[in-house]
Formats: sequence, C-alpha cells, structure tokens
Amino acid sequence: MTMTETASTASEDADVDALLVRAASGDCDAFVAFYDATAPRVYAVLLSLTGVAASADALLEGIYVEAWERMRGRSAPPCPGMQWMSVIAHRHAAGQR
Repeated sequence: MTMTETASTASEDADVDALLVRAASGDCDAFVAFYDATAPRVYAVLLSLTGVAASADALLEGIYVEAWERMRGRSAPPCPGMQWMSVIAHRHAAGQR
C-alpha cells in the first residue's frame, strides 16, 4: 500500500463515518449512500465467514437494519463505521452457524 492509497483510504473512511453520523440524525439519503459505500465490503466479510453466497445475502439486510436502529440518536458510531459494520457482520455470521 502506498502513501497515496493510505490517504485515500483514510479519506474514504472519514466519508463513510460522516454519512453514518448524518444517517443517525434521520437522513435516509445518507444511509443509502452509507449502504452503497459499505455493502460490497460487508458482503465480502460475510461471504468469507459463511462460505455460502445465499447465507451472505440473507444476513446482509439484517446487518444494516441493526446498524440503522443502533445509530438512531447517536452522534457517532462506537468505532470507525466500516470497522463497526464488520463487528456486526461477524456477530450475525456467528449466530448463523
């Protein structure tokens, strides 16, 4: 990873966190943008954990429902947004086994 890639990733993570903060205040468009920015990576985590595309598909929606419900009324996620989503994905995948 180069310095440019590291800076780009940090900027993307900050953008994702900003979307999540806006979504917490009820901004549905921000949540849609947050979903669009993070769903491919969350799906990849789920697929690597479950090994079954159908299971990853089934879990994905529940993860975002939980994120939406848990973010309401918060000023920020408990950790960086993508990291938080990965934690939720791991928990959902573990419950699937």
